[in-house]
Amino acid sequence: MSDSFDLRYPANGSVLSVEGLDVRQGERLVVFGPNGAGKTTLIRLLAGTLPGGPVFDSAYLPQSPYLFRGSAGFNMGLGLTAEEASRARHLADRLGVGDLLQYEASSLSGGEAQRVAVARVLAVRRPWVLLDEPLSAQDEQDRMMVAAVIIEELGDRGAVIITHDRQEAAVLGDRMAVLVGGRLLQEGPVDEVFSLPAGDAVAAAVGIGNVIDGEVVDAEGPLTALRAGEMTVWGIGEVPTGHPARAVFGAEAVTLFRGREGEAGSARNRWVGIVTELRDLGQLVEVVIDVGNRVVALVTPGSQEVLQLGPGANVTLTVKATAVRVNPT
Repeated sequence: MSDSFDLRYPANGSVLSVEGLDVRQGERLVVFGPNGAGKTTLIRLLAGTLPGGPVFDSAYLPQSPYLFRGSAGFNMGLGLTAEEASRARHLADRLGVGDLLQYEASSLSGGEAQRVAVARVLAVRRPWVLLDEPLSAQDEQDRMMVAAVIIEELGDRGAVIITHDRQEAAVLGDRMAVLVGGRLLQEGPVDEVFSLPAGDAVAAAVGIGNVIDGEVVDAEGPLTALRAGEMTVWGIGEVPTGHPARAVFGAEAVTLFRGREGEAGSARNRWVGIVTELRDLGQLVEVVIDVGNRVVALVTPGSQEVLQLGPGANVTLTVKATAVRVNPT
């Protein structure tokens, strides 16, 4: 089942004005955007805690779960049926907080309290589940564990999940809606939104690392070639030849090789450059390369070591044309 909604708040849409938000039973829609984009307003409209939204038969997890006096177990069980309470206790065990239910709710850490709240909301069997930043209080060690439980327990239910974290969006979402300034700018499969953002505002919102300005010099079918200095970038676009344009692509779309090892292969885009900077992002390393224009790539620490990447290293970069969007400027 699929429904499309127009959402405005207040009535004049000054805070949120979304046309055609597509929500589907059995899919997880991630609503993504920077702080102040209207994400929480949107989910509160869907949950019915703000007036003017559609009526959803849903279980709702707010960004800051309510805690009353009493034990964590007492808080978790409020309003639940016996069957739901039993299911919540089982989920609390899976989430690593089952042994904490006897303690005062106020004594729990932020991450522990959030996991208790996640157990409660997942235990309520509603057709829809609405989750506002369900991993925001989790440390790196627990985030993916909680995400895995959420995905498994949602099953074939529909879900709307708020996040501003790229990794969470990629893990939790089937599809993604990007909000900026209270407006829906793009909706589609998560991989598509990250690799082919529909415009510069979306590219900036989702943290696309590469934005290159130039002029369109050629076209072949759905592909357009943009020239930026000595660099030619092929991508998907419909900008007429001779017009200014901007190529955008994700750092994750870039494949790196040492020296000229990448000269063979099917990727339409192939450039030679020099590594100028590396940034440790934890599970990934951001590599900045000068190819006449600035290009950013992401590699694992293991790949960095194997490729012996460091400032001054000569590298070849390849990017498939289908991973690049060429937009008019």
